[in-house]
This record gives sequence, structure tokens and C-alpha cells, in this order.
Amino acid sequence: MNNRDSEIIYGLMMDRGWKKAESMEEADCILFNTCSVREHAEQRAYSNMGALAKMKRRNPRLVLGFVGCTAEKDTEKIFERLPHVDFVTGPSNIYDIPQCVERVMNGEKHVMAVGKKVRPEHDNPAYHEDKTRAYISISEGCDNFCSYCIVPYVRGRQRSRPKDAIINEIRLAAKEGISEITLLGQNVNSYGNDIEGCYTFAELLQDVAKIDGIKLIRFVTCHPKDTKEGLFRAMHDITKVHKHLHLPLQSGSEKILKAMNRGYTPEHYHALVKKLREYMPDCNLTTDIIVGFPGETEKDFADTLNIMKKIRFDSAYIYKYSARPPAKSSEFADAVPEEDKKKRHAVLLELQKEISKEKSAARKGHALPMA
Repeated sequence: MNNRDSEIIYGLMMDRGWKKAESMEEADCILFNTCSVREHAEQRAYSNMGALAKMKRRNPRLVLGFVGCTAEKDTEKIFERLPHVDFVTGPSNIYDIPQCVERVMNGEKHVMAVGKKVRPEHDNPAYHEDKTRAYISISEGCDNFCSYCIVPYVRGRQRSRPKDAIINEIRLAAKEGISEITLLGQNVNSYGNDIEGCYTFAELLQDVAKIDGIKLIRFVTCHPKDTKEGLFRAMHDITKVHKHLHLPLQSGSEKILKAMNRGYTPEHYHALVKKLREYMPDCNLTTDIIVGFPGETEKDFADTLNIMKKIRFDSAYIYKYSARPPAKSSEFADAVPEEDKKKRHAVLLELQKEISKEKSAARKGHALPMA
């Protein structure tokens, strides 16, 4: 989603006559599009922007912008920590970036555009980094408020884009030679829940598949509590849809899932996977796992280990828990020691490595369809 936001920012600037620089040294304006989902990414953004202080001193006319989720989360604190930054823009204010740049160039100091919790509907610029593949946002924000997640606080509540806006953007991309698209949303399964009528994500897939020139459709990401059999049926029936599902499990412990406010049990998740494989036995299934969530005991961790052995994901993104204020879990007690997080992380990584290796070996020599 940040990649697509960066493309939109590029397009907005180029539509106003700017050109992409070959290097930071040649640039008149440098923007960092930040992510605050994990602490590591956030600190890396601060470090990288901090390193530009010397460049700013050598060239005071250089415009520096700190944009995205961390900008929304930390607002004026950014200017205190990085006084050489010229402007701060939240993810729902990215369409204001060209104006922010102009204000800085006209002499304003520490310009700020944050707090817009609902991104306005715009005709997005046609610019795409890849000339054959494109990211297309179908919704912004999230209503789930998982206790560990900062997304609703920095990107706001869910807002589904109008169907016509999505279809028109994909048609325009197809006319420019784009043949593969990835539909993006914090939770694509809940697309349309905030719009009057009964238009669903499965129906959107059907309409996108009708667009001339589009050969392959991907999407991320799905929430298990909103995943229904209708999605599996659509994936099976629509030949253009890539047979891959990213379905974040997060934990195999019912207690931990409840504390995470995920809205499903391990049994419900496992039943979804069984139903998915009834429709598509060879569907590529990937997931997210968090280890070391507050209160996670050895038994809770064992539950996660066991469900991973049962389901046998094709791959998994495994993270060590870190508190992300103001997400609710940042207030939880019973923190897991860092050493235990590292050990559990290593165990799951090794397990998944073996499973992925075995599944790849089993598929050797078999032709798999692209979609």
C-alpha cells in the first residue's frame, strides 16, 4: 500500500512538471514515505532522514518531506526530532503534497498537513513504476482495531472506494499496457461494507476480470473473520484470479487471538483453510504470525506451532511483537522477555523453512497454472 501511495505522490508531482532525479544528490525535493506498523521500519525512516541533515545544511533550498503513517502518528514531534524537515504529511493528506512543497519553496517553515482521517476520492495519477503490473487501492483504513495494530489510528476507519472509480482506474492502466493488477486494502474482504447496497469483493473481482487487457488479478490482504466461502468460489471460477491467498493467522492460541481482538478462533481458521482447499487444493496459502504477544505462555506458543504443522503454509511472515502506541496492547501487562521472543521466532522460522522446502520438493516436475 505504501508502494502505491509513493506512485501516487510521484504522479502528483510529475503532473506539475517535476521529474524523477537519478539520485538524492541531484534532487531538489526528497520525500520519505514512512510505515509505522513495526518499530524497526519507523526507526529506519528516522535514521535515513536524519542522515540528510548535512545535505540540507549544504543546500538550504532542498525540500525535505516526511510523509505517511509515521508522520500521522508523530506529527509535530518530527520537527523536534528532525528540525531540518520542511513538511509533514499524513497518508490521507498525500494529495496535498504538491501544495506543501510549494509553500516551503515560498518560504514557509515546518508545514504540516495531517489529521484527515478519511482520504478524499481523487482520480489517481496514471503513473505506475512497473509498466506491466499495477497496484490498485480499493479501500483505505480499517475498522477492526486489532489490539496490536496502529493502522486505524494513522489511516482512519475503512472507506471503500466507489466501484466506478476502481474500474475506471484499471481500464486506464490496461490502456497503458498494464496486464497484471494487485487490488489493495487493509481488509479486502470487507470491501463495500461501508457503502449502501450489497456489492461485495467477490463481485468486484468478477467485474475486474471483464476488463479487456487484464490477464492476472491478485489481491491483499484478507481478514479471517470476514472470509467467506463465496471468495473461494470466486477464486476458483474466475480464471484470471491468481490462486494465492494471504490469510493472516497471527496466533494459534484462542486466548491470544481473543486478546488480539481478532474475532475468530483457531478452529474457525482451520475450517476456513479446509474449505479453501476443497475448492483449490493447490492454492498457495501464506500467513502472518506474531510471537511474544503480551501474556503468551509456552502453551500458547505450542498451540501456534501445532496449527502451523497441521495447516502447512506455503510461506509465513513471522514477527516478534513490539508495542505500537496508541494500539491497545501497548497498555497490556505480562510482557514476554525479549530472549523468549527470539527463541520462539527462531523455532517458527525453522519449522516454516522445512515445510516450504518439503512443499517445493513435492511440486517439482508439476506444471502449475499462473492463475
